[in-house]
This record gives sequence, structure tokens and C-alpha cells, in this order.
Amino acid sequence: MKQSHKLRAYWSRRERDLTLAHPHGGTARADACWLYSILNKQFIDELVRRGYDPETIRFSVNFVKDGDAASGG
Repeated sequence: MKQSHKLRAYWSRRERDLTLAHPHGGTARADACWLYSILNKQFIDELVRRGYDPETIRFSVNFVKDGDAASGG
């Protein structure tokens, strides 16, 4: 699936923070904001405290048009 059809979060070494990318249209921008609220500084700090490297964070989920995933197809 094209990257432009995915909601993604990954670590940006240049920004030294999470970067989010979202598909265009619909509620995608709101979805990206929601994801960022979950993958927040507290979450990242806890990963570091537990010995994980936040620079390796990679999250990706495909956008499914018209809720096809919820209906099983």
C-alpha cells in the first residue's frame, strides 16, 4: 500500500521527536493528532526508562476506505 494511504509515526533524528504522516482527507489529520496524544513525551520517557531506544519507533497503519476493516472485508 502507498505510504500516502497510511497513518504513520516515526522518530525524526533531525527534529529529535516523533514525526507523524497521515493520508489526505477525511479525519486523517485528527487521527494523527490523536495518535500523537498517545505517543506523547511521557510515553517516550517511559520507553527510555525501561531501556528502549525511542529513535527506533516505527508505527504504521493502513487506511481502509468506508470502514471495510471493521466489517471484515
